[in-house]
Amino acid sequence: MTSDLSGSLWARLSRRSVLAAGLIGASAALGACSGPVQPATTPSRERSWGAFIPVIAARGGAGQTPVARLSSLAGTQPDYLHVYASLRDSLPVETLDMIRQNGATPVLTLEPWHPGIGPDQPEYSLASIVEGRHDTDLARWADQLGSWGHDILVRFAQEMNGTWYPWSIGVNQNTASEYRAAWFRVHAIVHEKARNVRFVWAPNAITEGTSDFVDCYPESGTVDFLGVDGYNWGTAPGHTWQSAEKLFARSISTLERLDAGLPILITEAGCADGDAPERKAQWIKDFFAVMENSQRVEGFLWFQTDKERDWRFNSTAASTEAFRGSLQRWRGGA
Repeated sequence: MTSDLSGSLWARLSRRSVLAAGLIGASAALGACSGPVQPATTPSRERSWGAFIPVIAARGGAGQTPVARLSSLAGTQPDYLHVYASLRDSLPVETLDMIRQNGATPVLTLEPWHPGIGPDQPEYSLASIVEGRHDTDLARWADQLGSWGHDILVRFAQEMNGTWYPWSIGVNQNTASEYRAAWFRVHAIVHEKARNVRFVWAPNAITEGTSDFVDCYPESGTVDFLGVDGYNWGTAPGHTWQSAEKLFARSISTLERLDAGLPILITEAGCADGDAPERKAQWIKDFFAVMENSQRVEGFLWFQTDKERDWRFNSTAASTEAFRGSLQRWRGGA
């Protein structure tokens, strides 16, 4: 890897290791929440926002829920809340129900791997998906998603143009054509029984250490949202500060050319603290400006947690003020 992603493989895996916390209490029986499949409607908000927070189905200090605290910090309630699961997990029903109770739509990232042990997992190569070796798990997910029955965005095998996952192109002998074939198979299995699901295809932003993602795009009506992930890791060994423009603008433009009609979501975004409080605050303002420059960006999800970097928008008073003000303008369309 080159400068911006050099040494970040295990940092990324470390970041992923906190995601299971968002599924605490999510193993409730499916029967209690089952129901007929309901036709999904794509969220109609022109300007939306959301976040990943480590825990959703729990209460914080003074009885305040994590979602209520997030809303208080941001100055408005989220439209989306992000949860993660691996293929061997079960649908986190309690968490999804809590998201709906808070007036948000869940975005569920479904990852085919054993979390936290690195990309060298041949049992989760793209070929293994194409050959049907995971059809039992996929069929179980389709049944559970369909039984749950409510609107949900599912993001499968994200950031395929990086190097840090078993499904990454070039890892475990994976190819772009195999990625497309794997996506088609997953879509067919899930779509058959879970018409409430909308599919999000999300590469990593094109930057140092990642490759172009155009050849991985599955096309043919199997994608409902185009996504992209990007993080400014700040100035640290192996990294350099990246502007929001440098990080996202090229990738957004590429997504716009891939499909002329699909909405774009920035499915993961975060910024490390800078050498002065004002630097992260300015980055956040610039991030919103980058989104404003595109007519196709429908929304974003902030990675709201303190892990190997403090990605939270409220890590400083200046960054909190910048986020709240920018979000208010974004939501108002001003």
